[in-house]
Amino acid sequence: MPTTYKQHGSRTEARLQTALISLVAEKGFDALTIADIADRAMVHRATFYRYYCDKYALVTAIYEQAIRALEQELGPLEQRLGVVALVMNQEDAFKDSNLSPGMDQALGSYTALFEHFAGHAKLYRALLGKHGSSWFGAQFRDLFAKHMQSRLDESRNMIRGERSKLDLRFDKTLTIGLANWFVGIIASWLDEGMKIPPRQVAVFSLRFLTYGMYPYIQSLNASLARNARQQGE
Repeated sequence: MPTTYKQHGSRTEARLQTALISLVAEKGFDALTIADIADRAMVHRATFYRYYCDKYALVTAIYEQAIRALEQELGPLEQRLGVVALVMNQEDAFKDSNLSPGMDQALGSYTALFEHFAGHAKLYRALLGKHGSSWFGAQFRDLFAKHMQSRLDESRNMIRGERSKLDLRFDKTLTIGLANWFVGIIASWLDEGMKIPPRQVAVFSLRFLTYGMYPYIQSLNASLARNARQQGE
């Protein structure tokens, strides 16, 4: 059975990984047994244990391969930090009319992130979806929180060179909250069939992470004001 992401290691490892992904989609991760996985991969249980001590070790191997690929596709840190520098004094740097060549280039690495999820949709849908692994979801969230904290530190140092006590108090709450939101966006996008192109999802996500709800509230207020004027005429 072909899979949708590049696997490393032996052919047997690839078969076990593919079997787990297909079974998670059918039964859910928590209900799976080693026997289920071995039967689907058409190997003996003893063969399974030759490579992995349990199903968590197997999903960890898949997870680590995917994360290594993801980090490669994200591009250099300097390119990602370019977004921060370009939006500092821009009212809405993500509007098409405001996109500078530098911003367009910086957005490329974030678009690559969502292209990665789209290219490995079977893996992420199986593990982050309704029948996926709560353990994997928590690990994935914590990884994003860790990376966001690292990017936050780098960005803050680049912009003003120091951290305030308020930042230190709320950093963990901020990064965990954003990571939960981000993983939810990915899972929802995959479950709905990726109807929105990766670049559009990347722009929406970065716009929200940068400006929060402000642009949407501003747009809503403008619409309410127009309706009020039209009703008064």
